Amino acid sequence: MAKSGLNKTFALLGDLWGYTAPRGDWRVRGRIAAAFSALVAARGSNIITPLLYGAAVDLVNREAGFSLNVLLILVVGYALARLGQQVFSEAKQYLFAKVAQRAVRGAAIRCFSYLHQLSLRFHLERQTGGLTRAIDRGAKGIEFLLTIVFFEVLPLFVEVVMVSIILWLMFGGFYAAVTMLTVAAYAYFTIRVTEWRIKFRREMNEADEQAATRAVDSLLNYETVKYFNAESSESDRYDEALKRYEKMAVRSRTSLSIVNIGQGTIIAIGMMLMMGMAGLHIQEGRLTVGDFVAVNTYLLQLYVPLNFLGWFYRELRQALVDMERMFSFLDEPIGVSDRDGAPDLHIEGGAISFEDVHFSYNDRPILRGISFDVPKGKRVAIVGPSGSGKTTISRLLFRFYDPKTGIVRIDGQNLTEVTQSSVRSSIGMVPQDTVMFNATIGYNIGYGRTDATPDEIETASRMAAIDGFIEALPERYETMVGERGLKLSGGEKQRVAIARAILKQPKIFLFDEATSALDSRTEKEIQASLNEVSRARTTLVIAHRLSTIIDADEILVLSEGRIVERGGHVQLLEMDGLYKQMWDRQSKGFADGETAEVVALPGQQPASQPAE
Repeated sequence: MAKSGLNKTFALLGDLWGYTAPRGDWRVRGRIAAAFSALVAARGSNIITPLLYGAAVDLVNREAGFSLNVLLILVVGYALARLGQQVFSEAKQYLFAKVAQRAVRGAAIRCFSYLHQLSLRFHLERQTGGLTRAIDRGAKGIEFLLTIVFFEVLPLFVEVVMVSIILWLMFGGFYAAVTMLTVAAYAYFTIRVTEWRIKFRREMNEADEQAATRAVDSLLNYETVKYFNAESSESDRYDEALKRYEKMAVRSRTSLSIVNIGQGTIIAIGMMLMMGMAGLHIQEGRLTVGDFVAVNTYLLQLYVPLNFLGWFYRELRQALVDMERMFSFLDEPIGVSDRDGAPDLHIEGGAISFEDVHFSYNDRPILRGISFDVPKGKRVAIVGPSGSGKTTISRLLFRFYDPKTGIVRIDGQNLTEVTQSSVRSSIGMVPQDTVMFNATIGYNIGYGRTDATPDEIETASRMAAIDGFIEALPERYETMVGERGLKLSGGEKQRVAIARAILKQPKIFLFDEATSALDSRTEKEIQASLNEVSRARTTLVIAHRLSTIIDADEILVLSEGRIVERGGHVQLLEMDGLYKQMWDRQSKGFADGETAEVVALPGQQPASQPAE
C-alpha cells in the first residue's frame, strides 16, 4: 500500500476510534478495557487446553500405569479450560457489542446530520440511490470492522504470540520461529495479493451504486415511465448497469483463486516443517507422544483461523473502502455556514431588503444588482419570464445560498451574520412543487410546527380548505400519502403545503405560486385564506399567474436577473412594457374562446383574467 494510502487508512481508523471511544467517555473506554481483558482470558484458556490434552495422552500412554486421580485432574482442568474459553468469549461479546453499535450509530447520525448541512447545490447534484447505498454500506462497514477486528483478528494475533512463547519455552526456539515465519509469510502474501484485488472491488462498488441509482431514479419517476411507455428502455438501462456489476463481480471472484492457492501452499509448507521436526524429535527421545499431540493441536488452532485471514483482510479492506466513501461526504464543503458566535435573527416587523445583490451559479450570472424593499406588513410580488431569477431570490432569503456581493436584510439585520436556523424559522414557505414525506397526512401538515396540537392542525387544514377532503378519508388524518405524496393530487399536495405554512405561524410569508395546482373555485378560497393569514405580515409572492397578485402593494418585473419594471398592477399596465406583454399573453390563453371572470380595478377597463 502506498504511503499516502496508509496515511489515509490511519486517518480513517483515527476517525473511527473517535466514534468508538469518545474522548472523556470513561465508561465506554472502561467497557473496551474489560472486553479486551476477557479476550486475553479466552485466548489464555484456549492455549492451556493443548498442554492439558498432551499431558493426559502421555499419562495414559505410560507402560507402568497411571494415577487415576491425576488423570481426573487433567480431564477436569481440560474441561474447565474449554468452558472458560467459551465463557470469556461470550463475556467479550457482551461487553463490546454495545460499544460497536454505539460507534455505528454515532458515525451514521454524524453523516446524516452533515448531509442536511450541505448546500442546496450538493443536493441538486446528488444521486439519491448511490448516496443512500454508500451510507448504508459505510454503517455496515463500521460494524463489521469493529466486530471482526475485536472478535477474530485481534484474538488470532494474541494467540499467535502466546503460542509462539509457549513453543519457545517448552519445545525450543525453532518451533516458535517456524510458527512466526509461517504466519508472517501468510499475512504478507494475503495483504499484497488482496491489495492487488481491491481495485476490482472498488469497480464493483461503483457499478453497484450506479445500478442502485438507476433503479431508484426509475421507480421514483414511475408515472413518467408509464407516460412514455419506456419500461423496456428503463430495463435496458438497469441491465446495462447490472452487466458492468456482473463483470466486476466475476473478475473479483476469479482473482480470489490466486489468493486461496497461495495461502494453502504456505500453510502446507509450515505444517510439513513442524510435523516433520516433531516426528524427528520423538524418534530422538526429545519429545513425547503427548508433546507431538500438543504441537499438532496448536498448529490446528492457529492454521484453521488463518484460513480465514484472507477473508478477514479482504472484508476489512472492503469495510475501509465503504467507510472511506461514507466519511468522504464529511469532506464536502458546507457552502453556507454560520460564523462562530452568530446571534439569532431578531424579528420585529419582518421588513425585507435586498441591496445591490449579485449572484451566480458557478460562472452563470443569475442576479445582476437586485435592490428592493418589502416594508413590514406589505405584500410584494415578483414576476418575470422563466430563468429571470425569481426562485433564486427566495433561496437567498432562506440562506440556501449567500450573495456573491450585496446584502440581504430582515429588519436591518444582515442574514449572513445571523444563524440560518433562526432565519428559516421566521419564514413560512409555500412552494410550487410540494414534496411530502411518506407518512400520514396529519404528520405532513404537523411538520410545519412539531409541537402543534391536533386541534391546531385541524384549524390549519380548514384555513387551507383541505379539511373536507381529509374528513372524507376513512382514516382521516392517519391516512398515508405515499412516497413524495404520490397518493394525493397536485392540488391536494399544495393545500397540505399551505396548511403547513399556516401552522408554522411565521413572521414572513413566501409564496412561490402557491395556488398553481388548484382549480379556479378552490384557488379563490385558498387565495382568500392566504390573504387572511398573511394580513399585516410581510409577504413576498413569486407569481406566474398574474391574476393572483394584482392587489399586491408593489410588483417587481424581473428579466435576465434585473428589475426592469416596478409598480402597482394598473401602473405597470400603463407602462406598456414587459408586464403588459405578459398580461396580454395570459389573457389570450383561454382555449376555445372561453370567457374568464372580469378583473377590474379603479381607473382600469375590465380585462380578461389570465388563464390558469
